[in-house]
Amino acid sequence: MSSKLVLKPLWSNGSCTYAITFKKMSAEDRREVEQLADAAGYVRDDDIWAPPRVAGRVSEFFRTMANAGFGLQFDDPEDAPFDLQRLHLSADTRGELEWLRDFELHRLSGWTPVQAEGRLDGHHFYFRARGSYWRFELGGNERHTRSPRWWHEESWPSVTGFEAGYMSDEEAVRCILKAIDLFRNGDNSHFKPEHPEYERTILEGWSAGALSLRIVTIRLGISAKEAVARMRKGGIELPYTADREVQYVESLPVRRLKPRPS
Repeated sequence: MSSKLVLKPLWSNGSCTYAITFKKMSAEDRREVEQLADAAGYVRDDDIWAPPRVAGRVSEFFRTMANAGFGLQFDDPEDAPFDLQRLHLSADTRGELEWLRDFELHRLSGWTPVQAEGRLDGHHFYFRARGSYWRFELGGNERHTRSPRWWHEESWPSVTGFEAGYMSDEEAVRCILKAIDLFRNGDNSHFKPEHPEYERTILEGWSAGALSLRIVTIRLGISAKEAVARMRKGGIELPYTADREVQYVESLPVRRLKPRPS
C-alpha cells in the first residue's frame, strides 16, 4: 500500500485540527478520500481539516479509510516535545505553565487515573489523580523503579469517591502548579532524616502509595513488621496491600551495611 493520507495534528487550547498531505495518491483517489471525510463530518478548509465533534465519528472515518484500501499516517513523532496547546486551559493558567522556569511537561492524559510526567528542577516528577485524591511525586524516574524523595498528596472534592480521576486539564495543571509552589516555597525539612518528623513522613509515604514498604524499611532501618507496628501506634492508615507487602519484604534477604574500615 503506497498511497497514504498523512495527518499532522495541530493543537489550539485543547482543540485539534489536522494538516493534511496526500502521499502518492492519484487525483481520483484524493476525491474519494475527500468524499469519505465529508461523509464523516470533517470540516475541510483546503489542507486543514477539523474533525467531527460527534463521539465515535473520528474513529469511524479511520475504519472507513482502511476498508476502502487507503493508508493512514500520523505525523506526530513519539519523541517530539509535548505540545502544551493539547491542553484546554484558561489564559491565566496557560501563562503560569508556559513561564514556569526549570519545568518540562512530557505528558498529561488519561482518566482514572489522570497522570502527568515531566521534569522539575532537573528531577523527574509524576502526578496522579484517582478516586478522591491527587498526588505529586518528585525525584523518581520514568520507569518508576526509583522512589521519590518528595511528595504531596491532597484530597479532592468528591461525592462518589471517584471525581479526582476525571479532572479536567485545567484542574490537573492547577494541582501541579500548587505542588510546585509548595515544593519550592514550603517547609520541606520533614523529608530530611535529621528532622524529628522524618519517620512519620516516610511511614505516611507508604500509606499514601508514594513509597513501597521495602523502601520504608531501607530508609528507616527497621523491619516490615516494625513499620506496621509504628504506623498503628501513630494512627497512620495502613495501605490495603499491607499484609501482602509484609510477606514479600519479610521473605527477602536482610540487607546488611558493610562494616566501615577501621
